[in-house]
Amino acid sequence: MRLQSDLDQQSIRLRACRKCRAAWRRGIACRSADACARCDALLQRLKQDALPAFGVEDDLLTMPHSVLVKIQFGGLLGVQRLIDAENATAESVSNINALVMQAAQKFPGLDELPCAQIVDDMTGYKPRRRGKH
Repeated sequence: MRLQSDLDQQSIRLRACRKCRAAWRRGIACRSADACARCDALLQRLKQDALPAFGVEDDLLTMPHSVLVKIQFGGLLGVQRLIDAENATAESVSNINALVMQAAQKFPGLDELPCAQIVDDMTGYKPRRRGKH
């Protein structure tokens, strides 16, 4: 029973802290507190405009994981498209921190980022499907 109790406590912590979950599940974590704060600010800004387009609320317990993936990946690709027209059709972002810093410089703070122009990138993003084993 102790094992189940420990798992329940981990589950509660993971739901309460998105970054803890990412680090626990993927084994990665941001090395810079400043960069982490910028990325989190961007994610919150993207979610603000994207969630109504997806018709969901900002609730980790009810929001489908695929919606969050589309917001994160599609949002970054959309920001990249706004910042760098040469990479408008790129399928990946090579340096997320640099992209977020460029966005903060181009638009006076992330609050001014024209997320309405990125919503189509987020709703249209197609996550890769897992291969069948």
